[in-house]
Amino acid sequence: MSRKLELYKIVKIGLRAMKRVRIPLYWSKYSRKDYTIRQHIMLIVLAQYVGSIERMLQIVRGMRKIKRAMRLKKIPHKSTISREVRRIPEIWIRIVIREIVKIVGIPSKFAVDSTGIQISYRSYYYTVRIGEIGKIREGLKLHAAVDIDSKLITNAIVTKWHANDSPYLIPLLEEEKIEEVYADKAYDSLRNIRFVLEQGGTPYIAIRNKARRGLRRRMLEKSRAAEWKKKYSQEGGYALFLNSQFVFHSFKRVVGNYILSHSFSVASKLLLFKVLAYDLYI
Repeated sequence: MSRKLELYKIVKIGLRAMKRVRIPLYWSKYSRKDYTIRQHIMLIVLAQYVGSIERMLQIVRGMRKIKRAMRLKKIPHKSTISREVRRIPEIWIRIVIREIVKIVGIPSKFAVDSTGIQISYRSYYYTVRIGEIGKIREGLKLHAAVDIDSKLITNAIVTKWHANDSPYLIPLLEEEKIEEVYADKAYDSLRNIRFVLEQGGTPYIAIRNKARRGLRRRMLEKSRAAEWKKKYSQEGGYALFLNSQFVFHSFKRVVGNYILSHSFSVASKLLLFKVLAYDLYI
């Protein structure tokens, strides 16, 4: 599929999802009504997909098909888009992500993992040119639940890069109907295992060898069974728990692995927009 067709598909599916969840058109009845909130959201999503606001605006100017689909009478200035990023609440982004997942189908098998995203105050290419790319120490961590069948990111939480993984399994899955959950040893905790069992699912969570008693010990012994190993390990040439790693690789290839921002709150919101852009692309 060509780049232009991909962008058109992203716009059509995104607008349909926002209409279904009733994202409002304007902030108030007294708005100037030059642009709708849905138009702004789609322009921000496209900017995450193509890499920058400037590049996105250049592409939209040259594509009548996208302008007709979005009903854009004129192209906004890049400062308008930047301002709207701060205004749009995160809950709206999450609602649209949930709606896109519902359109594909209600998931029941999940892989949970996290990945790091670089955050910088200057252009990635300029940073490479001056030889500072290896010295970037600031970043975000994206904790995500991935639908094993559709490869969509069903839920995401953004934290600072040094946050632990284990506490975020339950918030990522608490609204889901769980059948199976796959995760590595970073999510090995009694609380996580009990949560999955109470939801009626099977926790294929790697258990550390130091488990000595109780439920974690029983899970460790169960994990040595042939059926468990076949599902979790790579012995069959395919590992279900690696789905999240495959998705993160694809995610960074599609929407990039860095964010330009001076603020953690804006950077975390932009990362959620990247998740939305990825789900629309898939």
